[in-house]
Amino acid sequence: MPPRLLPAFKPDWLAASALTERLLFVDATMLMHLSRGLTFDPLRSAEVLDNALCALDEKTGYVSQMQAWVRGGGLHNGECPTLPTGRIVVDVTEAMNAERKIIHSAAILNMEKEAGIAPVLFLSMVSPALDIGMRVEVPLRAVLLGNPPLENTYTVYLHSLLTSEGKELVYYGITKRGWNLRFNEHTRFAIAQKSRRLFARTLRDLITARADELFGVQDGKPKLRGLITTIIATGLSHAEALDVEEAMVDKYSLAAKHPNGLNMIPGGVAGLRRAASFRRKK
Repeated sequence: MPPRLLPAFKPDWLAASALTERLLFVDATMLMHLSRGLTFDPLRSAEVLDNALCALDEKTGYVSQMQAWVRGGGLHNGECPTLPTGRIVVDVTEAMNAERKIIHSAAILNMEKEAGIAPVLFLSMVSPALDIGMRVEVPLRAVLLGNPPLENTYTVYLHSLLTSEGKELVYYGITKRGWNLRFNEHTRFAIAQKSRRLFARTLRDLITARADELFGVQDGKPKLRGLITTIIATGLSHAEALDVEEAMVDKYSLAAKHPNGLNMIPGGVAGLRRAASFRRKK
């Protein structure tokens, strides 16, 4: 069995609201919502992120430009502003130092080859149980002040499982409760309930093989080497989320069409119809 996972950070919405009032650019409540279920400390991360964005804005004025765009309606009023020199990637990393204290740091990267693409926030960490890299990719706009609340809206997410064979196995889904709460359910279904669904089964096999490797077992089986979760879109209505999921699954991850896809049925409304058909046949 895999090593025991550390408990997730317990959301403190009052503390997040109070912190948000002191920050210049970052909405800590948004960051807390989008990182629910992670061990990542969203309060400290929000502070570190805001400091990094303040430094970037002093040099370029770009974050203030994005903030004005968000407050003006965001995507409803056109595409997100970008820099002609490259795509801004803000990487907030959670790590443990030699004294076993958790530290957070931020780095701002300018990806020249990705100029014209909207900026993104990386939340980078190492799984304490499996000793593998993990990263959450969130549109930077989603954590800036001025967005409408995320409560009662939907998120479309992508899980990418990186394997020891160099493969990237992909799964798209939607949720209203927080993407990582749903991922934790997938993990429980995979490990404890031994679900036979393709995503859960694949996740179980990769995790178990990695855990065995940590215990010194060399069996030649594919092992989990990393996990990347990408927030494709957030703050959506149910209908909007279904449309996005259906398009993404069909284009990238439907197992019947794509060798590295882990979605067994179509996404969106088509998937709901397929699932209803399965239930009627039982």
